[in-house]
Formats: sequence, C-alpha cells, structure tokens
Amino acid sequence: MKKTAFIITLGLAVFCISPGVNASVEKQYKPSQPQATTPWYGLVGNAERKADLDFVAGMRPHHAGALSMSRDYLESPSASNDALKSLARGIIKNQEFEIVVLDSIEHFMAPPVHDTGAEGKEWRQVAAEGQVQKKRFFRAPMPSYWGGGDDRTVSARDVQFAKAMIIHHQAAVDMAHDYLRNPAGANGYLRQMCKDIILDQEQEIALMNRIIAAFPGDADSVHITPDMIHGMEGMTHGHNTPPASANKSHHGHHE
Repeated sequence: MKKTAFIITLGLAVFCISPGVNASVEKQYKPSQPQATTPWYGLVGNAERKADLDFVAGMRPHHAGALSMSRDYLESPSASNDALKSLARGIIKNQEFEIVVLDSIEHFMAPPVHDTGAEGKEWRQVAAEGQVQKKRFFRAPMPSYWGGGDDRTVSARDVQFAKAMIIHHQAAVDMAHDYLRNPAGANGYLRQMCKDIILDQEQEIALMNRIIAAFPGDADSVHITPDMIHGMEGMTHGHNTPPASANKSHHGHHE
C-alpha cells in the first residue's frame, strides 16, 4: 500500500497524519532505525472517543480469548493437524501484538474530551504509529495449505478448534465492519487495524473450513459448546451460545 503522510506543524510540535498505516501488518522494522513511535493526531469529540473505547472494550478481551483458545488447543494431545497448529501459534503471536496496539489506543482515548470549539471536539493524539518498530515485531504469516508432513491428518479435536475459532473470528470481522461503518469511527490508525483484522481473519476462516472439509469422518457429528469460545462477552455481534448452524460444516471444494 502506498502511504502518503501529511505533516502539520503547530509551534514546535510536528504531528504526522498518515492514512496508510497498518496496525497489524506494518512494514517490518529496520534494525538500524530507533525503537520509536510517531504520534497520530485527530479531532476527537465524545462520539469519536466512545467509538474507540467501545471497540477496544470488545476487541481486547476477544483477542485474549483467541489466545486462550489457541493455547488450550496446542496443549491438547489430540491436536494433530500441522497447518492448524501453525495457525494457532500465529494467532497467539499476532494477536498479542494487536493487544499492545489496542492498549495504546485506550491510553490515548481514555482522558475525557474538553470541548474547544463549536463542534465540541479537540485536537489530540489518537494513536502511535511504529509499534512494530518499537516492539521489534515480525508478523507470523498464514500457514501454507497443504505444506506436507501431518497437514492432511485431521482429528476431531482439530475440527472442534476450527469450528470454535471460525465463530470467534467471525465476531471480530463483524465488529471491525461495524467500526468502519460508524461515522464516529474516525481514528485512521484503528480503521486500518480493522481492515487488517477483516483481511487476516477471513483468510484464516477459509483455511479452517478447508481443514474441516478434510476430516475423514462426519464433521457435522463433531460438536462444540459455548465454553470452547472465549472472550465473546463484550462483542457487539458476539454471544456465548453457538448458533444452531455452528456444528454443521460449511465449506466449498477442497483439494
């Protein structure tokens, strides 16, 4: 993505507003560069502040739920599919970093808004670009399908995890779409993060559906329960009870 930055100088302070920031998929850091972040500023009113804090309140525990679901799966002796185990490890790595980003946004948006104009908004920092550089973070890539080894081995536990995580991912995708549709969802950095969540998690849903399709038995007979899906309490589209269709397989052609 081509990035165009606008620099606004107010007194001695220099603010960078860049519409092309990637929250979870920023360019990989350059070791020669300092571990520093660049401030993002924007006009914030009560509606914008609420939109950001509501999103963080839902997505942060939801991400934490993805971590615990993935760790539970990886610790299971019945987990057998290499591609799915690689995906679970990637979810842990990538969403741990996204939690750092969400925490930073909460930090900037937590102070109340002080009305400074007719629109009741103030110019303030809304995010910090360069979290990748600061944390020396490398994003875990999507696992290949099929890569060899035990990738074609699919157990009932693999199907359970995939079914539960598909529901979990879809809730995150729905919430990201909600933020992007919200007129008050004006935080450019958070908007890009939402786009990243949609792209990444829709691809992961497709991979998990293909793994379910490769199960040698009846995938519809492998059931999931609400306790297998963590961190859904604060989601605007989430719920703790899987829909009636959750235990049915939905997939297209697979190799």
